[in-house]
Amino acid sequence: MKTSDCIDAGTEYCPCYLAETGECIMCSQLQGKVFCDCTNWKGVCIYQEYMWNHLHAKESRKEYRCKILICEQAAPLVILLTVQVNRTLARELKQPGAYVFLRPLDSPPYFEIPLSVMKADERAETVVLAVQERGVKTKYLFKQSTVKKEVEILLRGPFWNGILGLSYLKSLQKEKALLVIRGIGQAPAVPVAKKLIQGGNEVEVLLDTGKIQSDFAAALFREMGCHVVAQKVLDVEKLLIPDEVLTYIKDSFMKNGVKLIYCGGPELLHRGVSALIQQTGSKVDLACSNDAKLCCGEGICGSCQTRIVNGSRTKICKTQLDPRDLYGGR
Repeated sequence: MKTSDCIDAGTEYCPCYLAETGECIMCSQLQGKVFCDCTNWKGVCIYQEYMWNHLHAKESRKEYRCKILICEQAAPLVILLTVQVNRTLARELKQPGAYVFLRPLDSPPYFEIPLSVMKADERAETVVLAVQERGVKTKYLFKQSTVKKEVEILLRGPFWNGILGLSYLKSLQKEKALLVIRGIGQAPAVPVAKKLIQGGNEVEVLLDTGKIQSDFAAALFREMGCHVVAQKVLDVEKLLIPDEVLTYIKDSFMKNGVKLIYCGGPELLHRGVSALIQQTGSKVDLACSNDAKLCCGEGICGSCQTRIVNGSRTKICKTQLDPRDLYGGR
């Protein structure tokens, strides 16, 4: 079980504010211990960086004033926003799990919405974000984006921990992978499929349109060479994965040689697949979308803090872990 890997370790944003409060995820000395016990070395000594920075955190993510170039209605409750950003930010948001915080220009900071990056184009200096209308913040963003033209918004980023189990995605080469996706979970799954295809993997996608009733990413999956199967993967009335889907998933790694399963959707989906893998004792790898409640993205507010299977608590906006450490066999 590896639960001490921080997504920001070794980046320009490390050490962060957690170092100042003695809650660094990785550095034992910044946790108040007297010895060095860095279990996931990133090539940079976090403690040394903290000392060199005069015992202060480094500058956190910037907020950019950006322009919405295109607002496309993908479904009655979903819009796709193409946002103009600078080239550096677009490059930093190209990897799986990348996300940003977005809010209308005239709104207070607590109107920020965490949104996964569906596409990032370094040359065009744009990112594409999928927004599902659900609550006050998304409804307000819908109103601002669809009524006006050339809308300017505030974007804060880059953030990278939108997917758990990233190491499995990045290391899989010339194998088979299965993506089980529902609803708006299609958006963060696009970079996942792209990364897997780049690794020479064969990718199959079980796609459930869910509440949004739209397969807006299906064409992108097919363009990349994925085999897409329309399938209801969650029974919302029984709050369970249907037996036929569980059998299909089980056969995929027990008989058909699938080495990795990615779940993109609600927590019920992650729990069901995690339980299935552990019940069979299979060594298939599991990755999933990070469904924690994200408010600051910096490990400060505490909204994302959750308990993992060994009983300890972790800030999941920054901690990169195996989904089975989080969901276990529940």
